[in-house]
Amino acid sequence: MSEISYRTAAEKLWGQAGAYVHEAYARHLPLFPGLPEEMPIVIGITAYGGCVGLTRAGHPALDGPRITIASNLFAVGRRRVDDTMAHEMLHAWLITTGKPTEHDTDAWYRAVRELSPAVLGHALAVERGTDRKSVRVPNPNYAPGGDEPRTVVRKVRVASQHAKVATWPSAFRPEGFDYGKPISCPTY
Repeated sequence: MSEISYRTAAEKLWGQAGAYVHEAYARHLPLFPGLPEEMPIVIGITAYGGCVGLTRAGHPALDGPRITIASNLFAVGRRRVDDTMAHEMLHAWLITTGKPTEHDTDAWYRAVRELSPAVLGHALAVERGTDRKSVRVPNPNYAPGGDEPRTVVRKVRVASQHAKVATWPSAFRPEGFDYGKPISCPTY
């Protein structure tokens, strides 16, 4: 019996959508050195139901990461699937290179800056940690003549781009961006 590729299996299960995610993976692969030529990509309802994509590793049955793409994403358009594949491939690349995979890490921000010219067509000047700043506030323990200072320094949240960085690259597309033609995706 011959071995079936992930792409062949995906195409049998999800038709054009299955083929498209593997084509998107192949197109983006040069951006992620060290990722395997093929990766298992599942289409369906993602964990938690609100994610458009999810990448996981560490299951004993897997020898590396597995990407899941939400089946309803294909109705938005091809470029939206491309964006989600780039995002999930970044997670997979961070996993395979032993770096932290969370959105709020130096590794994620560095990769977003490095990949944005190729993925978005322009650079992004995003820095981790810009969502908080130090401010001087009145000290609730201050009493005239006491030992406590009149003010203290506290960290406060400020507007930042972290929510956009966490959903890169789609969040950086302009309002009304044309994601292209939808892709038919059989669902269960």
